[in-house]
Amino acid sequence: MNYATNEVYSADKVMELINSYPYYIKRITALRKEYQDEVGGGNIGQYGIEATLPKPQGGNTDPVFNEMKRLMKMDQELTRLENKTRYIQNRWNRITDERLATILNLRLSGYIYKEIADQVGLSEPRVNQLMKEICKEFSY
Repeated sequence: MNYATNEVYSADKVMELINSYPYYIKRITALRKEYQDEVGGGNIGQYGIEATLPKPQGGNTDPVFNEMKRLMKMDQELTRLENKTRYIQNRWNRITDERLATILNLRLSGYIYKEIADQVGLSEPRVNQLMKEICKEFSY
């Protein structure tokens, strides 16, 4: 699923993205750090005579090759998580009401509904209702 496109998602899916946003940000940060530590900014492609030689078929028992495959999967996970966060970030400007923006920012920062309700002076069910409004706004 590509979250970076202009596709329309249901309010429930948007709610899932918003609720998972703090996790996504932490995971992206950890993956980037790990990826930079291990890869060091990029890979070097084969050149010279090695680039023209036939490639082996079948499984590979080379531990370095297997590690590079793992890093490539890490890169795919990183891209997937970045697309999910971009879906939310690209829609921030749709929230023009100051109270809704405050509630959204607190939720994206990882606050639970009870903590948000205490901070903005509303009941927990009202915060939930306002979050549903935000999700509807993001889903079109």
